[in-house]
Amino acid sequence: MNYKSGLIPIMIAITALLGTACAAQPAEEPPVQVEQEQQEQDDLTLKIDGSTLIPDVTSSLHFDYMEGITVRQALESSQPIRLTNEGKGILSVGDVALDSTLEWGVKLNKEDLKPEKWNTKLKKGDVILVYVKTVDSEGDLAEQGALILTVNNGLMGGERLYFVKRYEDNITVRDLLRMSGIVKLNVNNKQIIAVNGHQPGMHEKWILKVNHKVLMENGLEMRLRPHDNVQLELIRM
Repeated sequence: MNYKSGLIPIMIAITALLGTACAAQPAEEPPVQVEQEQQEQDDLTLKIDGSTLIPDVTSSLHFDYMEGITVRQALESSQPIRLTNEGKGILSVGDVALDSTLEWGVKLNKEDLKPEKWNTKLKKGDVILVYVKTVDSEGDLAEQGALILTVNNGLMGGERLYFVKRYEDNITVRDLLRMSGIVKLNVNNKQIIAVNGHQPGMHEKWILKVNHKVLMENGLEMRLRPHDNVQLELIRM
C-alpha cells in the first residue's frame, strides 16, 4: 500500500474524533448577574405605569433603601410625581392631565394602597406602582375604554402633553378638546385659537389628527370611539 494513501484515512478519522470531542464540550453559560439581583432586592422600586394609553410616562426608578422611609416620602422624592397640597393624593405625573373621573392609584407590592396608608414604612425590595385608574375603582382603564389627547409642540423643544378621559357615548373631537382645559377655541367653537397658551405665529399651524390621520375642517364634529387618540401637532407652513 502506498504510504500516503494509507495516511489519509487515518488523518480523516483523527479529525472526526477531534470534532466530536469539541462538540461534546458544553457551551459556556453566561455569568449569572447575582450582584445585580441582590442589589434590586436591597433597593426600593417605584414604577410609573402609563400602560398602552400613555407609554411615554412609563418608567421604573430604583433608589437606595433608608430605614424608616415611608411610601409618601418615596412618592415625594420622585421628580415626575406631584402630590396635592394636603398630600392626600397625586396631583399629576409628568405632563399628564386626567379627567375628573380618573385618578392616579398607588399599589404596594401589587396591593392597592389608599392615601391614608401612605405613611406605611417600606422594607427592602418593596415595589410601589403608580397607575391610572377610575375614581374609587381598581379597574384597568385600558380595558374600560379611554380617549387620549396628545399635544406635540415639536417647534418648542418637543414639548408633549396628554389629557386622558374615560370614553363616553357620542363624544366628539370638539368635546374632548374643550374638556381638556389645554385647548382654547374661538367663540363659535369652530377654530383652535391657542393650545396650552401658545398661539401659532404667522408661519405656524396646529394640525389635528385622530389615530395619526389628518382631519378636515369639519373634523371637530367627528364622533370618537373607545381608545381613539386625538393628536395636535404644531408645524411650520
